[in-house]
Amino acid sequence: MKTYQLDCAQISSEGDFWQLYLETVRPDGAEYFGRNLSAFRDAISGGGPGWPDECRIRVLNTENLQKREEQFFHGLQRIAGEAAAVSGVSIVFE
Repeated sequence: MKTYQLDCAQISSEGDFWQLYLETVRPDGAEYFGRNLSAFRDAISGGGPGWPDECRIRVLNTENLQKREEQFFHGLQRIAGEAAAVSGVSIVFE
């Protein structure tokens, strides 16, 4: 299984996070991906635009993102928990 690392040390906004995701993972249908939590949930649960294929995504150094985008970060954690049960995508926060 492929593993991607999203190093969020320099990320301070939701937009920055989506840009990092797209540049690092290079998911299917990236040009149509909505760059929001709803689109991400759809992508990892149903293979829509933004689908990373079966993989493990390690999200690292999230302290800054957690402080600046707390609601977004908690939403991302919820989706990560859901993904483990319904898709071949594993998202871990380290």
